Amino acid sequence: MIDDSAWRLIEDGALDGRLNMAIDRAILTACERGQSPATLRLYGWEKPTLSIGYSQNEFKDVDKVQCEQNNIPIVRRFTGGRALLHQFELTYSLVAPIPHTQFPGNLAGAFGIVSKAVIASLKQAGVPQLEMVGKGQRGSGQTRSPACFSAINHWEITAGGKKLVGSAQRRLNGAFLQHGSILLDWDPELAHSLLRFSSKTEKIRGLTSLISGTQTLKEILPVKPEWEQIARCFAYGFQNTFPGFWKPDTLNASEVEFVKKYLKGNEQILHAKSFK
Repeated sequence: MIDDSAWRLIEDGALDGRLNMAIDRAILTACERGQSPATLRLYGWEKPTLSIGYSQNEFKDVDKVQCEQNNIPIVRRFTGGRALLHQFELTYSLVAPIPHTQFPGNLAGAFGIVSKAVIASLKQAGVPQLEMVGKGQRGSGQTRSPACFSAINHWEITAGGKKLVGSAQRRLNGAFLQHGSILLDWDPELAHSLLRFSSKTEKIRGLTSLISGTQTLKEILPVKPEWEQIARCFAYGFQNTFPGFWKPDTLNASEVEFVKKYLKGNEQILHAKSFK
C-alpha cells in the first residue's frame, strides 16, 4: 500500500489529445490498483482539440463537419461535463486513492478541496477576485449550450464573476481523477463554431453568453501568461495545499502499459480522420 504522504508531480507540456486522455486514465487505473501514488499532472495540447464529456452525445452537440474542416480532432474525456476546445491553456490533472487522508470520501468534498488548491495556484500567479461559487447556469432560459464554459457549477472558479476554470471529476471504487482547464487565452468564435444548436438564434445567444461570462488569464494579468510560468504556480499551489513528500517523476511501467492499451483500443477517439 502506498503511503498517503507520497505525491508525484508530472509536467508533460504539450501532447496529442488522445495521448493526454489515455495518460490521465492510465494514472487513475494504476492508482486504483495501488500501483501509483497521488499524482498532479500538468500538461498542454500540441494542437487545438475538442474534448467532450464521458456521457455527452457527440451527434447532438458537435458539428463534426466544422471540426473536420478546421482539422480539429475530437476526443472523449473519462470525466463528465460538456464540450471544450483545448487550445491556449494549462490543464491540471489530479489523481488520488480512495480513501486518502487529505480528501473527504465523497465527490463534493474532494472537488472543493482540489478547487482550493487551484485557487492557491492562481493567487500565486497574481490573479485577483477569485471565488469558488455554487451552481448557477449562465445563459438560462431557453438556451442550453453544449459548451463547458457556458455554465458555472458547484465549486468551480470565477475571476471577477466570470468563469476562469472548467473542472470535472471521475470516481472509481479505489481512486478519483479531477482535471480542469485554465484558459491562458482563447478563440471563442472558433470554439463555438464546433458545436451544434437547435437553431441559429440559439447559437447566437450561446456565443454572446459564452463571451460575456468567460475569463482568460491574458485578460486578467498585466503580461502575457506563459505556460511554464503558470505551471510553476500550480506546482507551488498544490504542494502547499497538500503537504507531503513531493517528487518530480514520469509514468511508471504499469502506467505505460495502460496507456498503450487505451491507445490501441482507440477508446478515446471519435474523429479518426483528423489523426491520419
